[in-house]
Amino acid sequence: MTDVGSIRILYMEDDPGLARLVQKRLRRAGYPVDVAEDGEQGISQYQAGNYDVLIIDQNMPVYSGLRVLEILAAEGKLAPTIMLTGTGSEETAVEAMKLGANDYVVKDAAGGFLDLLPPVIERILKQHHLIEAQQRAEEALRESEARFRAVAETAVDAIISVDSHGRITFWNRGARMIFGYNEGDILGRPLTLLIDETYHADNAPPISFFSVNGEARLDRGIESRGRHRDGTVVPIDLSLSNWQTTSGTFYTVIVRDITERKEYEASLARMAHTDALTGIFNRHYLAGILDREFQRAKRYNHPIGFLMIDVNRFKQINDQFGHNTGDEVLVGIAELLAETLRESDIVVRYGGDEFLAILPETDGETETARDRIVDRMASCERFSHLVGFSVTLSIGCAHWDPQDPRTIDRVLSDADKQMYKVKRDSQDQDITCR
Repeated sequence: MTDVGSIRILYMEDDPGLARLVQKRLRRAGYPVDVAEDGEQGISQYQAGNYDVLIIDQNMPVYSGLRVLEILAAEGKLAPTIMLTGTGSEETAVEAMKLGANDYVVKDAAGGFLDLLPPVIERILKQHHLIEAQQRAEEALRESEARFRAVAETAVDAIISVDSHGRITFWNRGARMIFGYNEGDILGRPLTLLIDETYHADNAPPISFFSVNGEARLDRGIESRGRHRDGTVVPIDLSLSNWQTTSGTFYTVIVRDITERKEYEASLARMAHTDALTGIFNRHYLAGILDREFQRAKRYNHPIGFLMIDVNRFKQINDQFGHNTGDEVLVGIAELLAETLRESDIVVRYGGDEFLAILPETDGETETARDRIVDRMASCERFSHLVGFSVTLSIGCAHWDPQDPRTIDRVLSDADKQMYKVKRDSQDQDITCR
C-alpha cells in the first residue's frame, strides 16, 4: 500500500485562492502539495524536483496546461498527470490524454471537484505502478528472448508479437496450428488478417481495437473468431497487452483455440433443453417455449394449435419386447412427428410415452396435422420389425387464440383430456378439437 505522505504532488495553478483550496484538501488526505503559479514556473519546478503526481490547470499565463504537457512529454519524464480545467471542454480532455495525461477533472463552481481529486490521484498512482511493474517484467522478458522463443515454440497456444504498426513480428508453432500460416507467410502482415470482422460487427470490442498503431492495449479473455488461412472460422480466446522498448510500442497476443470448449458448452446447452433419448425438446424447456410462443401469438394475433400424443399399448411393448425396443419405438415416433409436421412446429417429449406438438399460426389446421400423423403411422413400416402388432397413437388436440381467456395450463389440460378420451374409446384419433 502506498504511503501517501511520501507522494510529492506539484500543482500548477495561477489562481492563488483556488491553489490554497486544492492544497488544503489534498493535505487533509495526507498528500504534500507544492504550487507553481504558471506553466513556465511549473516546468522549471518539475524539472528541478522529484514529483510523483502532476495536477495542471489548463488556463494559465505563459504556457497553457496542454503546452506544459507537450514540453514535459517531449522530455519523456511525465509523471502521472491530471488535467484540471473549468472549461469542461471534451476536446481539451482528448488532447490532454493524447499528450500523456492520465485523467481529467472539471472544476465546478460548487467545489465538488475537490473531493474527486484524492481518489483520482490514488487511481492513477495504482495504474502507474501497474504499468511500471509490467514494463519491468517486459524488459526482463526482452533480455531473455532466446529462452522466451524456446518456451513459446513448445506452447499449444498461439503466441504472436506485433509492432507499433500492427504488423506481426513473431509467430510460434501454436499460431501456425491455429491459423494455418507458416512464419514466412505471415510476418509483416497485419494482425487484423487473423480476426473475423463480421463477428466484431455485433460483438465487443470493435474490429478497430485490433488495428494497433502504438496505442496502449491491455485486455484479457476477449472472445473472438479467428480466420484460418483456408477461410474457415475458429472460435478463439484472445489476450492482448503492450510493452515498450527503445524502438517503440510492441504487443503480445496470446490466442487459444476454444473449439472444444464451445462444443462442450453447446452440448451442455443441448442437454439442458433436449431429451437425451429422442433428441427433441424436453419438458424442462417447455415453459420457455410456451411463454415465447404465447407472447408472439398475442403480438401478431395468431392462433396456436396443440396436439397431445400418447403411444397406445406402450406398457405392453416394454413388457413384451423389452425397454430397448420401447426406446426404439419412442425414437421412431419422434422422428416421424418431426418429418410429418411443419418445420416451424415444435415437438416436445412431454412424459414417458407422451409427446406434445405446438403448432404456431395454425388456423383450423390442427385436425389436418393430426390426420397427417395418423395416416403416416398407419402406412409406416418402421415399427414392423420391432413388435408383433401395429403401433398407434391417441391424439388429443386443442386450439387457442389471443381472445381465448384460458391459461396455458388449461389449454394443455384440455388437449390432455381429449387424448385420454380417445384412449378410453380405443380410437386412434380424436373427433373434436376445442
